[in-house]
Amino acid sequence: MGRKKKEIKMKEPVRIREKRLNDGNVSLYLDIYYRGARKKEGLKLYLVPEVSSAAKLQNANTRKLAEQIKAQRILDIQQQGIVNWEDVKKSKMTLSAWVEQYTTEDCGLSPASMRSKRNAQARVEQYLLHIGKPDLALTEVDKDFCKGFIAFLKTCTFNNGKKTLGSTTCRIFVNRLAAALSKAVRDGLIDRNPFKLLETKEKPQKANAMREFLTIDELRQLIATPCRYDIVKKAFLFSCFTGLRYSDMMTLKWSEIHKAADGKTLYIEHEQVKTKNRVTIPLSDEALKWMPRKAKDIDTVFHQLRITSTTVEVVLGEWMQEAGIQKHITYHCSRHTAATLLLTLGADLYTVSKILGHKSIRMTEIYAKIVDKKKIETMNLVNNMFV
Repeated sequence: MGRKKKEIKMKEPVRIREKRLNDGNVSLYLDIYYRGARKKEGLKLYLVPEVSSAAKLQNANTRKLAEQIKAQRILDIQQQGIVNWEDVKKSKMTLSAWVEQYTTEDCGLSPASMRSKRNAQARVEQYLLHIGKPDLALTEVDKDFCKGFIAFLKTCTFNNGKKTLGSTTCRIFVNRLAAALSKAVRDGLIDRNPFKLLETKEKPQKANAMREFLTIDELRQLIATPCRYDIVKKAFLFSCFTGLRYSDMMTLKWSEIHKAADGKTLYIEHEQVKTKNRVTIPLSDEALKWMPRKAKDIDTVFHQLRITSTTVEVVLGEWMQEAGIQKHITYHCSRHTAATLLLTLGADLYTVSKILGHKSIRMTEIYAKIVDKKKIETMNLVNNMFV
């Protein structure tokens, strides 16, 4: 019986390599060797420490994307070699693949922002299927594609066709895709961002929506009305007197509450979850009334607020109804209430802007317009009273 021939394994021309970074993440890159020529290609994909199930899922998706790029590169070099590698990359990259790569890069964004990027990616893929071009090349994205995507967002549905996207959501998704294309320009994959060819009127505009808030009398009604979850009542009213968002309430720590130089006044020094801006908020006596007692060995102030945000909104709706308030009040309305309350009581725009952590005073001016409108409505109550 003859000796079994030894199998000759073909060496893969493209391999995925890993490089550990100082921040604990791992950078993935391609090591390409073909017919004596060698090339390394950074993928700008990163593995994060697997400290949670979400991190493990993120890494699995990242590895999957890296494998897809690797498979495409093997096909590319077999057909065109690696002499004109940059031209090959430009011609072969699909819009779908690029948006997925852009979405995977977190860049230190909050979980909410990452979720927004993933939702925008889903709408791009949905549109590509809608026009029958799931493999549309990145270089083929033009002005007409951008206009079509905007029109699609205004009419597409979700939740089994029961809902359409709001104008703000449409604008956010368009901005996400435009940002992805701008990065493609910076990386040399396309020559220019076609969204910049659109006129302002062709893009979704930011609506100056009416910000719902509670008046001083309505706050008094709420304070006098019991709530099914007392911790929801405390948290909401505390936000009404500090302007903190729900995400900041969930992360507020006792170690972030300090005494002022006068030795009496307490103030919050907190980094906002959404903007990463640090805010300094003095605590009024009214705000202090709604702070829970400090629990032993627990640094989170509102640690008892363990129910889901959806449940919080349901409880708020019930509470408003019990108090006889007919407005549609969400938790975020507490922030609007804080702004209008301070301006109504005579605070200046600059101070209110700093308390809310606004990047621009223009954002705070919206509340000033609301207060002015309410003043006019109040003064108009005397019309025809003395005829």
